[in-house]
Amino acid sequence: MTIRFSGPVLGAAAALALAGCQETTTAARPRVDAPGVPVSVQSISGAPDSVTTRFAGLLGEAAAERRMEIVPGDKPARFRVRGYLTAQPTEDGQTALAFVWDVYDESKKRAQRVQGESLGRRGGGADPWSGIDQTVVAKAAAESMDAIASFLVTTPAVGAVLPADKAKAAEARGAAAGNAAKTAGTATSGRRL
Repeated sequence: MTIRFSGPVLGAAAALALAGCQETTTAARPRVDAPGVPVSVQSISGAPDSVTTRFAGLLGEAAAERRMEIVPGDKPARFRVRGYLTAQPTEDGQTALAFVWDVYDESKKRAQRVQGESLGRRGGGADPWSGIDQTVVAKAAAESMDAIASFLVTTPAVGAVLPADKAKAAEARGAAAGNAAKTAGTATSGRRL
């Protein structure tokens, strides 16, 4: 099941959120704040409607806690994210709620994939979603936002020039100027005045 966020669901998540290389891990991430980078949640797929709705609400709360700016899909955003959730039994009989987020930049190229999982209680039957409760969903939503925020705070702003880039740019300009002077000197030396 895929839920696209535009309209009432996104509005509620956005209202909560407006208040405030690839990575794979199952270890708890530290909480990361990422203020000022507009992000749009485009879709969450793979889970039953009830889980997706709970997850979307908790994702909005987690974003607000991290001071992330979640914007509706039709508004300008620095990044757009698409998520996928799945529940699966683990070898020791628990249930894992796994998440994958693809983060796309303004040119619609995938800039990052973040993923992880949150362990739930032991499954009670053939349906792994039966082992996923509110606590597991909340943990996965918080870890999702930590992973996305970690990417956001390590990504330079559009148009930002890093110190190392400034030095390379100055060196390139100097080389280009030197080459231009040589070319101009050659061109004028062969000409009669």
